[in-house]
Amino acid sequence: MIGARLLPALLAADDTVRVRCLVRHPQLRKPSDRVEYLVGDLLSEADCDDFVTGLDVVVHLAQSNSPVSSNRHWPSDLSGNLLLSVHLLEALRQRRKPCHFVYASSGGAIYGNHPDVVNYDEDLPCRPLSPYGIQKLAVEHYLRLAVAQGWLTARVLRISNAYGSLLPAERRQGLIGVAVGRHLAKLPVDLFGSAETIRDYIHIDDVTTAILLGLAGHDGCSVMNISSGEGHSVRQILDILGEVSGREVDVHQSEFGEQQFALTPRTVLDNSRARKALGWNPSVPLRGGIQRLWIESIEE
Repeated sequence: MIGARLLPALLAADDTVRVRCLVRHPQLRKPSDRVEYLVGDLLSEADCDDFVTGLDVVVHLAQSNSPVSSNRHWPSDLSGNLLLSVHLLEALRQRRKPCHFVYASSGGAIYGNHPDVVNYDEDLPCRPLSPYGIQKLAVEHYLRLAVAQGWLTARVLRISNAYGSLLPAERRQGLIGVAVGRHLAKLPVDLFGSAETIRDYIHIDDVTTAILLGLAGHDGCSVMNISSGEGHSVRQILDILGEVSGREVDVHQSEFGEQQFALTPRTVLDNSRARKALGWNPSVPLRGGIQRLWIESIEE
């Protein structure tokens, strides 16, 4: 989702930049004289070596799991996610040429539950409640080690709940994108846990802007939340969707994963560090972002 928005934004922001994309499937390639596509897999050392050759900056967005799915089978989940990040970092380490690394981490899954804290800042202890969060945090530690060893600089962006693209109806991550798709198809929206669960929703355009600002190299390893800084419940999200669509949203209470993962009641992130360090500010209001997605989905 993020990569599809980031690539055109990157090309538009700088008419001299050249981009290399590693994709798993040939059909994901879009013709451009400024984009080189490599079809491969980050689990392949050879593909990673080919990918990093000559690169000055790497943006790492690849992930195949979610907080829910990551708990099904720990060994296979680890090998299919954490290892691909380590393969990529090892290719850069063996290259022995400094590189700047931008990593899309997770603001929602990293921190765990801190019921006495209103908005989570980056100094809060990280207590992930899923293998997904543990793996994201592990990659952050690998990046700190790489920076300490002197072959990388890094920006870690702990992104809250990103939305702004239509998502498959069967997907179990990305409430807004999934809910819009299911509501458009006149299917009930699956509700996991309580409708009062509060999350911090950030539009993908604001995430893309933060990544673009984070591309500039710097010394060390910086960690920052990319978020709206505001909390909204699942019920509020579905009410807004009902308002912009003109019809009530049908909801189905799901028992999927009930015994496999824990939902924290409230996760809202403090984004003041990103505002100061990057000169970044979220600009898309939640209602406007949901309305835009609904209209775009109808027109497709």
